[in-house]
Amino acid sequence: MNRALALLSLTLPLWLVGCASQPAPQHEPYSDEQVKSFALKMLGASNMSDELYAKYRRALTEPREDGRSGS
Repeated sequence: MNRALALLSLTLPLWLVGCASQPAPQHEPYSDEQVKSFALKMLGASNMSDELYAKYRRALTEPREDGRSGS
């Protein structure tokens, strides 16, 4: 029993240190182009009317008055 307890008391801290030393994943925000690409992909997979589809596609692809592209 003492041997098992000693082994456990040595391995548990090492295991916890190993878990704690893992780097956290870096989450960077998506770029405008990535968001627009995903939105167009989901738009193409939708079952909306052709008129509504064209309206949303135009909003995503045509440049806006302030010089930026849609979305």
